[in-house]
Amino acid sequence: MQDAPMPPSRIAGAIERAAGTIGGLAIAIFTAIIVYVVICRYAFAFTPRWSEEIPRLLLVWVTFIGAISAFVRKTHLCAGLTDLIVAQGRFRAILDLLARLAAFLFLIVVFWSGWKITALTWSHETTVMSWPAGLVYLALPVTAVFAFVALLAKELRK
Repeated sequence: MQDAPMPPSRIAGAIERAAGTIGGLAIAIFTAIIVYVVICRYAFAFTPRWSEEIPRLLLVWVTFIGAISAFVRKTHLCAGLTDLIVAQGRFRAILDLLARLAAFLFLIVVFWSGWKITALTWSHETTVMSWPAGLVYLALPVTAVFAFVALLAKELRK
């Protein structure tokens, strides 16, 4: 029997809703761009110059924005097996605590390494759009901060 999930705090809920809205909008834009590029390529025999860079950037950001929801919903480290293998009680509570601590530690590492690689690549430009290459890596620290704040808000609610 699964433990009843605790509803997220207002802050965590707001962050998750914003992540869902922004992620959904980015997926819609990504889909529209891909359809446009395919139509251009096969119907009009030309490919827009930016047809690889912008979808790649969107795909990276959508992935990490989706990770925010995974952290808020506690599906980041969960495949549902713990509830099947480990009986309710002290050991499961310890495993849950370790998973939460690992999540916080992971987000700190993602933020720090993401920040460093963003700073390192910010002065480089993308090939076609001449945008800072660090925009791709900026997804790491930005989404790590939002996921960390959401998790912290949930923990403080307990």
